[in-house]
Amino acid sequence: MPDKTDQRETAEPWIDAAYSSKYRTVYTEKEMGIPGLRMFGKHTRNQAGDPLRTHFHPHAYEFTFVTEGTLSFTIDGKEYEVSGYDIIMTRPDEAHSTNLLPQPVGEIIWFQLDVSVTERFLFMDGLSRQDFLDGLARIPGHTIHPGSSQSFGFIKKAFELASDPRQRYLTASCLTLLLHELMALSGSDLRSVTPDIELVLSYIKEHLSSPLALEELAGLCRLSVSQFKQKFKAQVGISPRHYINYRKIQAAKRLLAEGLSVTEIAMELGFESSSYFTVVFKRYNACTPTEYVKNQRAGAAIPSQTSSVLP
Repeated sequence: MPDKTDQRETAEPWIDAAYSSKYRTVYTEKEMGIPGLRMFGKHTRNQAGDPLRTHFHPHAYEFTFVTEGTLSFTIDGKEYEVSGYDIIMTRPDEAHSTNLLPQPVGEIIWFQLDVSVTERFLFMDGLSRQDFLDGLARIPGHTIHPGSSQSFGFIKKAFELASDPRQRYLTASCLTLLLHELMALSGSDLRSVTPDIELVLSYIKEHLSSPLALEELAGLCRLSVSQFKQKFKAQVGISPRHYINYRKIQAAKRLLAEGLSVTEIAMELGFESSSYFTVVFKRYNACTPTEYVKNQRAGAAIPSQTSSVLP
């Protein structure tokens, strides 16, 4: 794992440019017309992408809302793993990357606040700006766990408004309200899991070699499949199937390191075939199991210390 010194020395400054495609949209301050809001973006991934290289955002906080899936960030040498309905924050000029891990399947909404802007920052006056920045500076750590989807409703609404510069005052107000809420929540983990969902999480971990049908898991909770899926995602942050596949692929990596073959691992983890296992593995890692082993042997991916909030 790169230490803090290595990561800072290799980090490069990164300022996002405006961009629009089916899966990725980035607005910049020029389009939005909101002083201090350097960029606002949304990215949806249906399969794993290239690793995020080590970089930093000059004079800017970055807040990343994981609206679907999981995300691993290495910040100043320490790895953080978060899932849906979690938020990860990097501070101005703080080096971060995915530590050679592929960007995973899922969706994020993120924005950057340029604290070097002194005039009308988010349309605040000087005193309000300083009080606001002092509050941001007091947020401990790098992860925030709101405990409900309310904050994510705010961020989705703000991103929707950001597409229209005529709504810039309302966009800034939404973000300001949201960030004040996060300041109040920071340092607390409000996400709770009810006993029935906790039972399912334990059952999944203990039965990774089984197919784990959703009907079976819903039965443990005495819920219909649709009710179970809704409740599971509301509490864990990702869908049951995504969680199962994620856990199976994490286990597969350990088995690959132990020298098991692709066929042996597919059978061990309850995949219907080795080819289907390979498809799922590549979707989560942007490489096949065979390529993953080669990369490991070449030292392209090194295990690191992880601070995980994923159950």
